[in-house]
Amino acid sequence: MRREAFIKIYALSMALLLAVFFASCGEKSSDNDIMEEPEITVEYLTEEYAAQILRDGGKETLGSVELSGNTDEGYLLTIHSMVIVESSITEEGYYVADKNMSSSVPLDADARFTYIKSKKKGPEIVTLEEFVKLAQKDFQKQKVNGVKPSEEKLYQVYIIGGTGVMLLAKELPDV
Repeated sequence: MRREAFIKIYALSMALLLAVFFASCGEKSSDNDIMEEPEITVEYLTEEYAAQILRDGGKETLGSVELSGNTDEGYLLTIHSMVIVESSITEEGYYVADKNMSSSVPLDADARFTYIKSKKKGPEIVTLEEFVKLAQKDFQKQKVNGVKPSEEKLYQVYIIGGTGVMLLAKELPDV
Protein backbone atom coordinates (compact mmCIF):
# COMPACT_ATOMS: atom_id res chain seq x y z
CA MET A 1 0.00 0.00 0.00
CA ARG A 2 2.85 2.30 0.79
CA ARG A 3 4.31 1.58 -2.61
CA GLU A 4 1.00 2.42 -4.37
CA ALA A 5 0.77 5.75 -2.55
CA PHE A 6 4.35 6.59 -3.54
CA ILE A 7 3.66 5.76 -7.21
CA LYS A 8 0.48 7.89 -7.20
CA ILE A 9 2.28 10.86 -5.62
CA TYR A 10 5.22 10.44 -8.01
CA ALA A 11 2.93 10.26 -11.09
CA LEU A 12 0.90 13.25 -9.90
CA SER A 13 4.00 15.38 -9.26
CA MET A 14 5.45 14.43 -12.70
CA ALA A 15 2.18 15.39 -14.38
CA LEU A 16 2.20 18.71 -12.52
CA LEU A 17 5.84 19.40 -13.49
CA LEU A 18 5.19 18.57 -17.14
CA ALA A 19 2.10 20.82 -17.19
CA VAL A 20 4.11 23.75 -15.78
CA PHE A 21 7.01 23.07 -18.17
CA PHE A 22 4.82 22.96 -21.30
CA ALA A 23 2.81 26.00 -20.23
CA SER A 24 5.95 28.11 -19.87
CA CYS A 25 7.28 26.96 -23.28
CA GLY A 26 4.15 28.30 -24.99
CA GLU A 27 4.68 31.80 -23.61
CA LYS A 28 8.26 32.02 -24.87
CA SER A 29 7.37 31.05 -28.44
CA SER A 30 4.95 33.98 -28.77
CA ASP A 31 7.70 36.36 -27.65
CA ASN A 32 9.83 35.27 -30.62
CA ASP A 33 7.17 36.42 -33.11
CA ILE A 34 7.96 40.10 -32.46
CA MET A 35 10.76 41.51 -34.60
CA GLU A 36 12.22 44.89 -33.91
CA GLU A 37 13.24 47.03 -36.87
CA PRO A 38 16.61 48.72 -36.48
CA GLU A 39 16.86 52.50 -36.37
CA ILE A 40 16.60 53.74 -39.96
CA THR A 41 19.64 55.90 -40.71
CA VAL A 42 21.48 56.75 -43.91
CA GLU A 43 24.33 54.49 -42.76
CA TYR A 44 21.96 51.57 -42.17
CA LEU A 45 20.31 52.00 -45.58
CA THR A 46 23.59 52.26 -47.50
CA GLU A 47 25.25 49.34 -45.75
CA GLU A 48 23.08 46.68 -44.12
CA TYR A 49 19.77 47.22 -45.94
CA ALA A 50 21.41 47.54 -49.38
CA ALA A 51 23.41 44.35 -48.77
CA GLN A 52 20.24 42.56 -47.64
CA ILE A 53 18.39 43.56 -50.83
CA LEU A 54 21.26 42.27 -52.98
CA ARG A 55 21.47 39.02 -50.95
CA ASP A 56 17.75 38.51 -51.49
CA GLY A 57 18.20 38.64 -55.28
CA GLY A 58 17.74 42.36 -55.85
CA LYS A 59 19.59 44.45 -58.39
CA GLU A 60 21.12 47.92 -58.19
CA THR A 61 21.38 50.51 -60.94
CA LEU A 62 22.96 53.95 -61.00
CA GLY A 63 21.04 56.62 -62.86
CA SER A 64 18.82 59.64 -62.93
CA VAL A 65 15.18 59.05 -62.07
CA GLU A 66 11.82 60.21 -63.31
CA LEU A 67 8.56 59.64 -61.43
CA SER A 68 5.04 59.58 -62.79
CA GLY A 69 1.73 58.70 -61.18
CA ASN A 70 0.17 59.74 -57.89
CA THR A 71 -0.22 58.65 -54.29
CA ASP A 72 -3.58 56.93 -54.85
CA GLU A 73 -2.64 54.81 -57.88
CA GLY A 74 1.06 54.45 -57.08
CA TYR A 75 4.16 55.75 -58.81
CA LEU A 76 6.04 54.49 -61.83
CA LEU A 77 9.79 54.93 -61.53
CA THR A 78 11.83 55.37 -64.71
CA ILE A 79 15.57 54.90 -64.31
CA HIS A 80 17.87 56.38 -66.95
CA SER A 81 21.05 54.33 -66.48
CA MET A 82 24.26 56.33 -66.11
CA VAL A 83 27.89 55.69 -65.31
CA ILE A 84 30.50 57.97 -63.74
CA VAL A 85 33.66 58.03 -65.85
CA GLU A 86 36.96 59.43 -64.61
CA SER A 87 38.42 61.92 -67.05
CA SER A 88 41.28 64.40 -67.05
CA ILE A 89 39.58 66.30 -69.88
CA THR A 90 36.90 67.88 -67.67
CA GLU A 91 37.36 70.37 -64.84
CA GLU A 92 35.54 68.04 -62.43
CA GLY A 93 37.87 65.11 -63.17
CA TYR A 94 34.94 62.97 -64.28
CA TYR A 95 31.84 63.05 -66.43
CA VAL A 96 28.49 61.33 -66.23
CA ALA A 97 27.86 59.15 -69.28
CA ASP A 98 24.39 58.10 -70.34
CA LYS A 99 24.21 54.36 -71.07
CA ASN A 100 21.19 55.04 -73.33
CA MET A 101 19.20 52.45 -71.39
CA SER A 102 16.03 53.18 -69.46
CA SER A 103 13.77 50.91 -67.49
CA SER A 104 10.51 51.48 -65.67
CA VAL A 105 9.29 49.72 -62.55
CA PRO A 106 6.51 50.36 -60.05
CA LEU A 107 7.67 52.08 -56.87
CA ASP A 108 6.92 50.25 -53.63
CA ALA A 109 4.72 52.29 -51.28
CA ASP A 110 7.14 51.46 -48.43
CA ALA A 111 10.29 52.31 -50.40
CA ARG A 112 13.13 54.13 -48.64
CA PHE A 113 14.71 57.32 -49.99
CA THR A 114 17.67 59.58 -49.41
CA TYR A 115 18.13 62.97 -51.02
CA ILE A 116 20.96 65.50 -51.04
CA LYS A 117 19.53 68.91 -50.16
CA SER A 118 22.92 70.35 -49.24
CA LYS A 119 26.36 69.11 -50.28
CA LYS A 120 27.68 70.00 -46.82
CA LYS A 121 25.13 67.80 -45.02
CA GLY A 122 25.13 64.99 -47.59
CA PRO A 123 22.29 62.51 -48.06
CA GLU A 124 19.28 62.75 -45.78
CA ILE A 125 16.32 60.39 -45.35
CA VAL A 126 13.11 61.81 -46.84
CA THR A 127 9.52 60.61 -47.11
CA LEU A 128 7.92 59.40 -50.32
CA GLU A 129 5.89 62.60 -50.73
CA GLU A 130 8.93 64.81 -50.20
CA PHE A 131 11.06 62.72 -52.56
CA VAL A 132 8.42 62.85 -55.31
CA LYS A 133 8.29 66.66 -55.18
CA LEU A 134 12.08 67.05 -55.12
CA ALA A 135 12.79 64.44 -57.83
CA GLN A 136 10.15 65.81 -60.21
CA LYS A 137 11.50 69.34 -59.72
CA ASP A 138 15.08 68.13 -60.38
CA PHE A 139 14.09 66.20 -63.50
CA GLN A 140 12.27 69.19 -64.98
CA LYS A 141 15.22 71.47 -64.19
CA GLN A 142 17.66 69.06 -65.88
CA LYS A 143 15.38 68.67 -68.88
CA VAL A 144 14.96 72.41 -69.46
CA ASN A 145 18.32 73.87 -68.45
CA GLY A 146 20.68 70.93 -68.58
CA VAL A 147 23.18 70.60 -65.76
CA LYS A 148 26.87 70.54 -65.12
CA PRO A 149 28.20 67.11 -64.09
CA SER A 150 28.80 68.32 -60.52
CA GLU A 151 25.10 69.31 -60.21
CA GLU A 152 23.65 66.08 -61.65
CA LYS A 153 21.25 64.20 -59.36
CA LEU A 154 22.03 60.49 -59.52
CA TYR A 155 20.60 57.66 -57.46
CA GLN A 156 21.62 54.13 -56.61
CA VAL A 157 18.29 52.41 -57.30
CA TYR A 158 17.56 49.04 -55.69
CA ILE A 159 14.99 46.80 -57.35
CA ILE A 160 13.69 43.50 -56.04
CA GLY A 161 10.94 41.44 -57.61
CA GLY A 162 10.45 44.04 -60.36
CA THR A 163 9.66 46.79 -57.84
CA GLY A 164 11.74 49.79 -56.76
CA VAL A 165 12.36 49.42 -53.01
CA MET A 166 15.12 51.95 -52.27
CA LEU A 167 16.68 55.02 -53.89
CA LEU A 168 19.90 56.35 -52.41
CA ALA A 169 21.22 59.73 -53.50
CA LYS A 170 24.69 59.37 -54.98
CA GLU A 171 27.32 61.81 -53.76
CA LEU A 172 29.40 62.97 -56.71
CA PRO A 173 33.11 63.69 -56.35
CA ASP A 174 34.03 67.23 -55.28
CA VAL A 175 35.28 69.66 -57.88
